[in-house]
Amino acid sequence: MSVFANTVLAGLLSFSPELALENSNILGYQKDYYTVDYNRLRADLSLENENHPDFFGKLILDNETLYTANPSSIGNNSSIYRVYFQYRGRDHFWSIGKQRIPLGVGRIWNPIDVFNPIDSEAVETDERTGTDSIRYEYAVSELSNIDVTLADGKGAMRGKGFFEFADVGLVGIWDKDNGRNIVGWELEGQLLETGIELRSEGGVFFDQTGGGEQLNFIIGAEYGFASSLTLLGEYNYSDATGNYLGMIVGYQAAMLWHFSLLVISNLDDHSSFIAPSIQYSLSDEMTLSAGAFFYSGSDDDAFNREHNRCYLRWFVHF
Repeated sequence: MSVFANTVLAGLLSFSPELALENSNILGYQKDYYTVDYNRLRADLSLENENHPDFFGKLILDNETLYTANPSSIGNNSSIYRVYFQYRGRDHFWSIGKQRIPLGVGRIWNPIDVFNPIDSEAVETDERTGTDSIRYEYAVSELSNIDVTLADGKGAMRGKGFFEFADVGLVGIWDKDNGRNIVGWELEGQLLETGIELRSEGGVFFDQTGGGEQLNFIIGAEYGFASSLTLLGEYNYSDATGNYLGMIVGYQAAMLWHFSLLVISNLDDHSSFIAPSIQYSLSDEMTLSAGAFFYSGSDDDAFNREHNRCYLRWFVHF
């Protein structure tokens, strides 16, 4: 074996793998399918090297099973949820692979995220489809950076500065898939010394065929009380879809119990939905949660075609 091959092999063997497993099962009921059962078994493999701590690798594999009662069917699918390799230097950061692109500051909506935006009507809103992409970030100073992301048919460039009053970002986005270019912003900071977090993101969306432009943005605020009560509100405006108002109320009633309520309303047609949920920690590795989505609206309203649904979610990490 050549010296080069020995060096490569030694480098690969020097990476220390760390494996974690988790399983989520969501049992749901809704009008169209009556009973739905979704199960996801996830294997999370991390690779780190003690001799080269700047390098990091991640592979996350999913096996998903979906059963629906009407019509009766069951499907099974295995896929890659995340796979990427990163270099984390002092001034330079590289990430290559299928990954989550951090873009936008919204909690209920994030209009400038063309890669994997929030789905507020999902049971697991933190499950964001990865994007095959290359991402580079350069630290201009301790308080500012520039990052560039390239993907198939999409790209983004952002400059961000961390000022005393707020974090401010300017973003340029190319989105061939949806035929648009975006010039936008991110803004996040505290209102004086009140503890109220203010945030905004949005931009002007230009049609790539020259068919006009649209404005879309969110403005939000969040405050956490000493009693473990958290209030969050966001207003979403779009030239295309109108005016929306969203609110999240969270409360840690006890060490093991957490309550949450999401309310979203269309201010133009007054249709809305509410999504209450409760979570209980069965152990350090296991949680049980239950929730529902209740929709209201008439025939032509934004939420009129949605059906009420409820779910029970069991999660275990091992």
